[in-house]
Amino acid sequence: MALMEGKTVFITGAAGGIGNATARLMLKEGALAVMITDINEEITTRALNALKEDFPGRNIEAAWPNLTSEEEVGSVMRAFTEKYGKLDAVCSIAGITHNTTIKRIADGEFRKQVEVNLMGTYCVDRQAGLIMQKQRFGSIVNTSSICGEYGSPMGCGYGASKAGVIGLTKSLGRELGYFNVRVNCVAPGAIRTPMTASLSPEAQKAATANIALRRMGEPEEVANVFLFLASDMSSYCTASVYNVDGFST
Repeated sequence: MALMEGKTVFITGAAGGIGNATARLMLKEGALAVMITDINEEITTRALNALKEDFPGRNIEAAWPNLTSEEEVGSVMRAFTEKYGKLDAVCSIAGITHNTTIKRIADGEFRKQVEVNLMGTYCVDRQAGLIMQKQRFGSIVNTSSICGEYGSPMGCGYGASKAGVIGLTKSLGRELGYFNVRVNCVAPGAIRTPMTASLSPEAQKAATANIALRRMGEPEEVANVFLFLASDMSSYCTASVYNVDGFST
């Protein structure tokens, strides 16, 4: 049987990159229904249409809530859950980055990183947790970064916000374990996505300089770990961080 057979999955940041690769993998693995969300209606609708073309007849939904608004996130998540009767897995992948030193960072940029990367994840996690603890089952998978573990030489807001996601994951994993709800976190390294494509050539070179596998990772390689953590294969895993970084030092 496919790993996600009969399961429902809610994914943020799913219009492209790791989020879209994860949505495709969940569908390939037999998910009953997949909800993709992203910040922009046009790009999210385009991603929805592409998924429906590649997976005809499957239950694929789309929405574009403001992830820093618990009201918007909760409304979309509850409607999805009510439609399909349960919420098996939530993959919180949406995030933003920057590669600006503290000397040059714009006013408000640090706060923006924290709002989107940490508060956005919290809003998604809280709404998922409220649903899942009533069900007494479910898996929440967050997205941090190796920058949240080791720091970033450029972009302290990104590293700080992603470190916060790790703390959030470990705390909620402990809290929600009582309700048979698992909370884990994926920490990608340098991955070839639209977000990293915006980095300067110097930043991209620096990102791969100390990777044991001597290359950037692909979105599909990170999606494999989201699949593992969302599925029953990881039934005894919670409050943990899983690096997908080619062993960065």
